[in-house]
Amino acid sequence: MIANDNRRSGRTTDYTKTLEFLAHHVMAPGCKVVLDEAQFEVLKAYLSNIENIGDTNFRLEMCVDYRDHGSSSGYSVAWDNDGTRLQDDIIDAIMGDLVQNLGFTGASILQEGELIKLIDVDERIEGIQARITDQHRVSKKLHKTVFDIEPKQ
Repeated sequence: MIANDNRRSGRTTDYTKTLEFLAHHVMAPGCKVVLDEAQFEVLKAYLSNIENIGDTNFRLEMCVDYRDHGSSSGYSVAWDNDGTRLQDDIIDAIMGDLVQNLGFTGASILQEGELIKLIDVDERIEGIQARITDQHRVSKKLHKTVFDIEPKQ
């Protein structure tokens, strides 16, 4: 089994069945979720925001904190989605933000062990969505400017 096998002395718990009950439609087959209680609440908040993006076929494949595992540390997070390019970019940015703010430790984490406050999640995701949407607008304008130039007569 992954992580701590729900040992009483561990800090993390296998929340896979709980997430299946709450949100099976966002879980890929074989998905594993092992986090502590506060991390799980934050994950649910992020997933709820992802669902609001629309029909993206988002599937969480794994979200595991290995801090209680006897032979490893770090984390594993994986997902898949298949929306529009804008939706995919927003989801990838949101999931990247989740990874950075879920209290994980590892070389790729900028502030190790920092867990975002639950009350800050929605505002943070609104900012991500606005930033990515603006980037897409600028990209479309540049594309139109470069490729729609009228040839000289």
